[in-house]
Amino acid sequence: MNEFLRKKWEMAGLADDYIFNKVMLDYDICLEVLRRILPDLHIKKIKLPNNQQEFAIAPDAKSVRFDIYTTDEQGNHYDIEMQVADHHNIAKRIRYYQTASSMEAYDKGQPYEQADDSYVIFFCNFDPFQLGQQRYVLHKHIDEIPEQIIEDGQTDILFNVPSLRHDVDPKMQAFLDMIAQREVEATDPLVVKLKERIAVVKRNRKWRSEYMRRSVYEMDQEMREKKIREGERRIRDGKREILEGKRELQKGKRELLEGKRELQKSRREILEDKNEVQKGKREIQKGKREIKEDQDRLKEKEQLIQEREQKLHENQQTIIKTSIVAMRALNIDETIIKKEIKEKFNLSDKEIKDYFAE
Repeated sequence: MNEFLRKKWEMAGLADDYIFNKVMLDYDICLEVLRRILPDLHIKKIKLPNNQQEFAIAPDAKSVRFDIYTTDEQGNHYDIEMQVADHHNIAKRIRYYQTASSMEAYDKGQPYEQADDSYVIFFCNFDPFQLGQQRYVLHKHIDEIPEQIIEDGQTDILFNVPSLRHDVDPKMQAFLDMIAQREVEATDPLVVKLKERIAVVKRNRKWRSEYMRRSVYEMDQEMREKKIREGERRIRDGKREILEGKRELQKGKRELLEGKRELQKSRREILEDKNEVQKGKREIQKGKREIKEDQDRLKEKEQLIQEREQKLHENQQTIIKTSIVAMRALNIDETIIKKEIKEKFNLSDKEIKDYFAE
């Protein structure tokens, strides 16, 4: 661990917030950096920079600790921050820092229009808004008229240190290159002072020990936070799984209820089908009985017809025989009798022959 921390200390540059703070405590360096950030303000002097200054907006409110805090001869307030890691909360973080800084700009009993201006400046080792800009300057504006800036005295400035766009002034670019540990023109007075100041910081045994203690604490804190995040993640996963299980259970219950309904419906349909089958069987049996009755009646009618036909035939035979006897009694010629009988009773030659053969 000690070897790791020693190498970390040796390799640390301005991108390390501890080194940045100690370097920026130098009056001349802090003043020059502010001049390069805000050349239009023509800053002549500042108060001796203060690092890790803490402000509490209210007794029960979250306190804020500034990396570097100072004011200039015009009363403008400056908070300079080195942001190493992206915690995806930069916008809300700036708002809170600006609120704390702005509170210092309002003296008790002072009219609002006389409040000092406040500048919150963040050097980020990442693109804070993922928009590809090297510098972001934030002001309030009217939504309906975006170009109309609200002059409320608050200005937020964020630098995307890793950016290679070179959209800023060359002097400002040199400072950003120093933070990013890129090659820098050695003739720049600020670059010279920065290198000298970093060397002074690195030789300070007290600061070295404090850095290592702080690093150990931060690593322990990071480990604890990692465990807490992991625990929270597991709790969230567990809650999601429980919720998903509840959803699945509810879905299963609904499907079971639906299955029961379908089963009841199927049973009703089966019962109805059975009733229909029984009804059909009864109808078939009834139909069979009716057919049998019709057949019986038909047979009776056929038999009756046969009997009637038989009787008619017998009556016809009697009439024919009687007619033959009568005509013979009158001495009518046999040929005439046959012709008369045949035509009157519509008989065949065979039938006539049979009658006269008797």
